[in-house]
Amino acid sequence: MAELINTGIPGVDEMCGGGIPESAVVIVSGSPGIGKSNFAMQYLYNGVEKYNEPGIYLTVEDVPEKVRAYAAAFGWDLEKYEKENKLAIVAQPIFGEEEEKKGKKKEDAGETLGEAIERIGAKRIVLDSVTLFKYLFKDDMSRRVNLLNFIKQVKDSGCTTMMVAEQHESTGDITYLDEHFLADGLILLFWSRHKEKNERCFRVVKLRGQKINPDIRPMEITEKGIMVYPTQVPLSLAEK
Repeated sequence: MAELINTGIPGVDEMCGGGIPESAVVIVSGSPGIGKSNFAMQYLYNGVEKYNEPGIYLTVEDVPEKVRAYAAAFGWDLEKYEKENKLAIVAQPIFGEEEEKKGKKKEDAGETLGEAIERIGAKRIVLDSVTLFKYLFKDDMSRRVNLLNFIKQVKDSGCTTMMVAEQHESTGDITYLDEHFLADGLILLFWSRHKEKNERCFRVVKLRGQKINPDIRPMEITEKGIMVYPTQVPLSLAEK
């Protein structure tokens, strides 16, 4: 049985049956503004801060300065751990077929994921976001193959990985895509309407090898990060 990796996010490990199996790949899927990047960043920072597990934040949309500023808003000092070689921000595009045809080379993008893993001895990885795969590869087969290659790379490294995925639906009813099936785990963050207010909700859809709690639970973003309430029921469901 695989060792369990604690996310350190209040309420989440309890919902996941004690934690995430080591070397697993978990999708964190949700609509804009729900807290996906916050969730993944908190998982990564907790790894360094609480469990001495170095981590890599692989971003294909933001520059490192923006990533650091976003984390600092919650009191997470990424730069401190970067200097100690316990954390790395790898900001680079995931090169697709069109980019290669134009003469762009992967080695021109700075430190690679593999180099960063070796340099800091990474145990955790965050990819923000996996959705970019669909824009970089022109057909479904290429997209699926490259996604599989990425998953194999992070699994072979021994790292436990969270991949952020965007979804158009703002509720718990979503259209399942390749990444949802290929990953070991799927966590949904979504909105639920209660009277005149929207409420953030959390649900573990699957996590291979774990006895999960698949029920919908309320979630909020506090000044210290995300909190999930495993023993509470969302207000919108409590009324029914």
